[in-house]
Amino acid sequence: MFTDPVLKRRLTRFFDPGSLLGPPTTRDLLGLYREYRLDPRSAHPRLYESESLAHLSHAQLLALFQAMRIRREHRVLSLGEGNGAVSRVLVKTMGCRVTGVDFNRRLVVSARSLAKVHGVERRVEYLQQDVQALRLGKRRFNRLYCHETMCHWQDKALALSGALPRLERGAVVGIHDWLRGDKGSLDEGLRRLPALGRMYAKRIWFQSTLAELAGLLRRLGLEVLVTEDLTDAVDAGLRKRLAFIEAVSHSAGDRARRAARSFRAVLPAHYAYLRYGRVIARRR
Repeated sequence: MFTDPVLKRRLTRFFDPGSLLGPPTTRDLLGLYREYRLDPRSAHPRLYESESLAHLSHAQLLALFQAMRIRREHRVLSLGEGNGAVSRVLVKTMGCRVTGVDFNRRLVVSARSLAKVHGVERRVEYLQQDVQALRLGKRRFNRLYCHETMCHWQDKALALSGALPRLERGAVVGIHDWLRGDKGSLDEGLRRLPALGRMYAKRIWFQSTLAELAGLLRRLGLEVLVTEDLTDAVDAGLRKRLAFIEAVSHSAGDRARRAARSFRAVLPAHYAYLRYGRVIARRR
């Protein structure tokens, strides 16, 4: 079953390169690299935070990879890869190979283009596919990660059921996700918090709790190794990033100002309508 076409259109508008909270276009990123004097072929943490408005930090991303025990010889599958920012960090730090899947054509095109800019094009491939209707051919994988993406999947069981048979026995699954808050989902938060409603799209949120996510993985036959609520750490990290942007607001560019608006809007939603979590599981 493919993702609902109306939902696809909403997600495309929200995440298209250059949209309000979507990733920068390739052209914009090249300008950012020059402005910040960043070498895109390096593994500098600021690259990731320039390329993405993801809420989990570069350090938290590395912690996920380390918990998954990814090694150079592994082949890694990513579902909902977006513009490739996560896979580029992984390839540069761990040296493995990554296949990233996303349904958004513009994001896939951007990911392929940026892989060349970053010098990692021989270790990554990007497929334009619906995660709920995967077509992976004969590819086999040792690791699977989903980073801040499952909260948008209507049928998480269906998507994972298509991916898990492609994993080798003993393969590790790592998930970072936006979780449902104590009072409800972000859709409820959008109605109650006007600033949030002006920044974030409606009816694209299918959040689980940490317990529900772990329970789903167990029902699919995985052994759950770690569940961790990361809300305190992410909240502190976003507040720190916001304080930095505000301190240099006189020289901040448009991208930084948009990030600041986003952080100001989402911080009041933390705990009540949005939590963050990490799950590590293993295929038996």
